[in-house]
Amino acid sequence: MLGRAPSLDGLRALAVLIVFISHVEIFLPIASLLVIPGGTVGLDPFFVLSGFLITALLLKEQSQYGTIRRWAFYKRRIVRLLPPLFFLLVANVIFAVAINAWTRQQVESLLSVSFYYSNYYAARSPNAFCANLAPGYEHLWSLSFEEQFYLVWPWIIIGVLTIKRSLRTVVIAIVGTIAVIGIHRALAYNGPGSWCYLFHATESRADALLWGCLAAHLWVRCREPTKLIRILIWPAVLFLLACLPFSNIMGPFLYEGGFDAIDLSSAIVLLALLGNEWSGRRFFEWTPLVKLGLVAYGFYLWHLTVFYIVARIDHGWNNALRVVVALGGTIAMTLLSWFLLERPLQRWVHRTAPRSPRPNAETGPP
Repeated sequence: MLGRAPSLDGLRALAVLIVFISHVEIFLPIASLLVIPGGTVGLDPFFVLSGFLITALLLKEQSQYGTIRRWAFYKRRIVRLLPPLFFLLVANVIFAVAINAWTRQQVESLLSVSFYYSNYYAARSPNAFCANLAPGYEHLWSLSFEEQFYLVWPWIIIGVLTIKRSLRTVVIAIVGTIAVIGIHRALAYNGPGSWCYLFHATESRADALLWGCLAAHLWVRCREPTKLIRILIWPAVLFLLACLPFSNIMGPFLYEGGFDAIDLSSAIVLLALLGNEWSGRRFFEWTPLVKLGLVAYGFYLWHLTVFYIVARIDHGWNNALRVVVALGGTIAMTLLSWFLLERPLQRWVHRTAPRSPRPNAETGPP
């Protein structure tokens, strides 16, 4: 099975920090800090990484044991994701009630997040600035998007893109689907539809996950294009950095090819991190980044709620104090979530996992 790769934790940490910085405008005047408008450059690597990790684990299991234990997979996802999310939602409700802001929007946002359809709830925003989800819930649409993927992807691996399927067929199927999604998104952006819908809807963003799935098939089968990655890795990194200050989520760049360019670049970085040749990997293995990557889920969950609390209780604080309190509060809630919920539950899942069946020698990669 896929072991823990510290460099991927570092990639996850860097992505969550970009998202964190892109949201500080909630409690800081925009002019006081360079807020990253291209926060999606941090979000999309999350999607690519999720697609890669889930697909690699499923393919490894299928290759080794001839089957995928679907219900064990869903059990791991439920235990990993739901308890920390429930903890956050309770805090959001308490905060809204305490400041007398418990509204219909709060109720609808809570339900949409709880039942994992918040990406479509956000997508149908009547507001030109796409402000359908209540404060503290806006970023949680991405969880719904990923959960919808988790729901269907194991069945696709079992029935369509199995480890026994030829790599050429898999590549054609995935790249063809990515192309269809990208063309649909570009045409729809110039049509009567809303950019907000295209940004959040699963059918117009699933290509981010599929880039990770494609990388996983190449990596599991030991067919990743190593020479090409060596050539493209630094251009990919420079492109991602260039997108940070310029990727406006309302502008045409992202919808007319930018998303796929970012996702492809993220996949190249991911595969380079799994190799041994790229010198930049040492940065991603920096211990503070790796440790943050380990708890990135909680950090991502809590940062917006903490930001809104800081904005609410701010009584003439200077900007430095606001940043210290916001960062410290986010780290504190992240560690509480990790030590009280996430780590104990992960250990419980590991202890109660069923014993693996004997390997089937005929189910290895072609």
